This record gives sequence, C-alpha cells and structure tokens, in this order.
Amino acid sequence: MARLTQQDRPRRSGPRAGKEILLCLLVWALPFLANGQAFEIFNGTELTCSGAFLDSGGQGGSGYGNNENYTYTLCPDNPGDAISVDMLTFDLSTAGPAPIDMLTVYDGNSTAAPVLGSYTGNSLQGQIVSATSSNGSGCLTFVFNSNSSGTGIFAGTISCYVPCTRPVAAVDIGFQPPALICPGETVNFDGSPSTSAPGTQLVSYVWDFADGTTLTTPTPQASHTFTAVGEHLVQLQVIDDNGCSSVNLTDVAVRVGTAPTFTGTQGDLVGCLGEPLCLDGVVVPTTWNELPEADFGDGVYLPDNVGDCFTSDLFFTQFAPGQTLTNINQLLTICLDIEHSFIGDLVISVTSPSGENVILHQQGGGSTFLGDANDLDNNINPVPGTCWTYCFSPTASNGTWVDNSQLGATPNVVNASQGASLAPGTYESVQS
Repeated sequence: MARLTQQDRPRRSGPRAGKEILLCLLVWALPFLANGQAFEIFNGTELTCSGAFLDSGGQGGSGYGNNENYTYTLCPDNPGDAISVDMLTFDLSTAGPAPIDMLTVYDGNSTAAPVLGSYTGNSLQGQIVSATSSNGSGCLTFVFNSNSSGTGIFAGTISCYVPCTRPVAAVDIGFQPPALICPGETVNFDGSPSTSAPGTQLVSYVWDFADGTTLTTPTPQASHTFTAVGEHLVQLQVIDDNGCSSVNLTDVAVRVGTAPTFTGTQGDLVGCLGEPLCLDGVVVPTTWNELPEADFGDGVYLPDNVGDCFTSDLFFTQFAPGQTLTNINQLLTICLDIEHSFIGDLVISVTSPSGENVILHQQGGGSTFLGDANDLDNNINPVPGTCWTYCFSPTASNGTWVDNSQLGATPNVVNASQGASLAPGTYESVQS
C-alpha cells in the first residue's frame, strides 16, 4: 500500500487570476455587499450562511486601523452545514516591526481548533477558506492582529455548504470472487451493499468493467458480458445527492478463461457400429500473460480550499506477500493524471507502507497550470478541465516541476486554453 497526499497551500506569488479577472470579481461583488448583510469583525460570534465578512472599517470604509486585536467566529445557521469564505479583497500591511498585520484562521469554533493558516500581504487574495469535513461545528474562527504601523483592508463573501463525507462502494456478485467464466458469458453485479453518509442517499452508480467499457446507472444493479480473455478488476464508484463520490476500490475479479487445444489426442479411429472406441485425450491449456498494473478507478475532484488535504490509499495486490524494494531505481515511475490551475499552492507527497515520506512537489512554480485546467469555473458547479499525465522518476535528470515551470530555471511549458501549462512528461521529485 502506498499513500498519496495532495494539499493546497496559500499562494505566495499573488493571486492566480489576472488583473482583469480580479476587477471583474470586485465589480460583481459590489451589489452583493450593498444589498446583503455586512458582518464587521469584532470579538464575538455570528450565525449566518450569507453576507459579507469585513474588516473593522466596514462597508465603504478605508480599512482596518492600527493596534487591533479581534477573535471572531463565523458559524452556519443551519446545523450540519459548514462555513466558506471567498476572500475577494485581502491586502494587509507588512510595514513596521514584527509581528506584522496577520489574519489566522482556525478550523473550528475556537482557537483550540486546528490552524488552517496565517496570512498577511495579499496571500489570501482570491482564496476560498472553508471548514473541513473533519470539523464537526462547521465554524471558522478568525484571529486578526495589526501592529502600530500601516493599515490595510479585507473583505469576503460568506456562504455555507454541506461537507463531503465520502460514500463507500461495495459490490456483491452472488458468490465469492473471482468469477470464473468463458468468453461471451455474462456476470451480474449488485452495488446495493454500498453506503452513504447519514442524511444522504446514493443517486449514481458508475461501473468500470476494465475492458474498455463503462456504465452509469441510477440503480445499483448492472450486468456485463465479457469477451476478452484475462482478468478484469471491476470497479464501482458511487455518488450521493451531495455530489460526493467514493474513492475506495472494489476490485471485483472476473477471470475470462482461454480456449484449450486438443492437439495430440490419439486412439482407435475405426470401429463397428455400437462398439466403443478408446481415445487418449490430450488437453493443452492456453496461457495468458499480463504485467502487474493497478486500476484506480475514475478521477475525483480534489479540494481547492486553503489548508484542505486529500489523502488516498493505493493498494497493489499483484506482488508476492512481503515483497519490498531493495533499490530506489526499482521504482520506475510514479505517475499522476491531474489538472490544476496553480502549482504554486500545491503540495504532493507519497508515503510508503513502512512510513517513509517523499515530497514530489512542494509549492513553487507560481501560476503555471497542470493539464488544460479550467480556472474560470464558478465554484458551485465546477467544470473540470482536461487531465494530462505527469510522472516522477528517480532516474530523471531534467529538474523538478518548479525548475520547469513558467518562471523556472529551465522552462518546459506549453500553451493551454487558459494559460501556460507544464508540459506532460517525467520529472525529478523534490525529495528522493
């Protein structure tokens, strides 16, 4: 088993959107701030799922003042929801002696909760800060401090969402796998054992039969006829009515047998009517060979919130029990099919079963894209871009993603539909 971890970090190269996009966001925000309720930061708690989160200067003001210290908590007014704040404007002063002006965000209803991050300057401009799925309160707590030199401004829109508790896919085929069949036979699958979080229900079943065929159904039952010989690991992904999809693998093995030959069968070929003939049957099986590979199912949406982390366990069952790598060069490559619109806020690492952790990419690279990413979605019904394949190899010698980024030492980018993207290929990891 290997563990792959992806995390979004605060951007350190400024907002990923250009000035024209930022201006557009601000213009569209003005009617909302004028008509919605404004919540200025203070020492206390608000219950809401809409409105504007503002500095102490308030709506239309010149910003916050010097020597301010506030602890402010936003909680959803509907139990089970979670707070999300889209920081449309964030420009804190970095002048004066330490500590400089700072906004710290806690993932909970007090400062005892985990810290999502501490931000100054424009590091939170255009970012979305959300309570994570492990935050039972759904609240966010903001601690703001300003020193005696220089002021600034911040404002964001408040909304609520239902946190994603991923469903779990499970499949029953009526007997213990593997299913042993001949070419042309049909196997019936039942996804009824799959489960979703309390208060949600499963609305979509996506089947991948590992022979190039997929099927999406609103009900848990499906049937499929297999014609290609070999082993097929059937995967099921279930999606609930909150839009959350399962990430576990079902790995239902279907083995389609090959046709034997009877070359070498001998015996008496001539006899009288009614007389038995003796034959010596020879059955020669037809073997099939396959390189070990893993099917990780369909792609999933990665969280794009500050401090939010996605972790997935990758299971490999094609090797003998207890087999281990004795040399790093035995690990040929680690590959990702991914699209992301800003590698400067991304951290990717992999952890072995024995606990060793290797960082593949550690932020940096600024506004360089991965794949043909869609950077203009509305964050409500996101439209995914197109994933490209990127690999890491211990034998690569062409530098890291940062080295090959748009502003790197050895740029290796291509034009995508909305920006410059890192070219697909194999790269060095940050750690080895």
